[in-house]
Amino acid sequence: MTDTGFLPRILCHICHFIDGAMGQDGAVTPSPAVVQPDRDLLEEILDELDIEHTTDTEGDLTISTAHLTIYFLFGGEGDMFTVRALYVRQYSVDDKRMLLTALNEWNADTMWPKVYTFTQDNGLMRVVGDSQIYVGAGVTREHLTTMVAHWVRFSIKFYRWLTDRLAFEAD
Repeated sequence: MTDTGFLPRILCHICHFIDGAMGQDGAVTPSPAVVQPDRDLLEEILDELDIEHTTDTEGDLTISTAHLTIYFLFGGEGDMFTVRALYVRQYSVDDKRMLLTALNEWNADTMWPKVYTFTQDNGLMRVVGDSQIYVGAGVTREHLTTMVAHWVRFSIKFYRWLTDRLAFEAD
């Protein structure tokens, strides 16, 4: 787990990257090369974004905080790239109606991540957020970097939104 300043620091680095990427002068440049994303490239991108990352016991690249773990996953054929956020907080079945109402609201209003519940063997529910893209034909490095930055940012933003939303429901 990391310190409490980790989430704001990630958001600061991501916003700095996004601002820099959008500050181009519009000059015509050659088309960027298409790359096939892999773990090594993702590690380079996370390093460039100054986001601390690690490898879990299954060999997946992750970002871990006290509130969520973000996994960077490739489909079996390498044609799908998924950023999956697993949120730490657990919910009882009694909370399902309130939780699903909130998740449906987020999914209707926001592009990523698409969020859903997962019921564990112990009967408690956890929230999962997925952002996916087909990368079988390749993608530009800039596009991949932008997607990773946005998807990590919105995974964190969702956590904050859900915390506020459920606190409002409880009042």
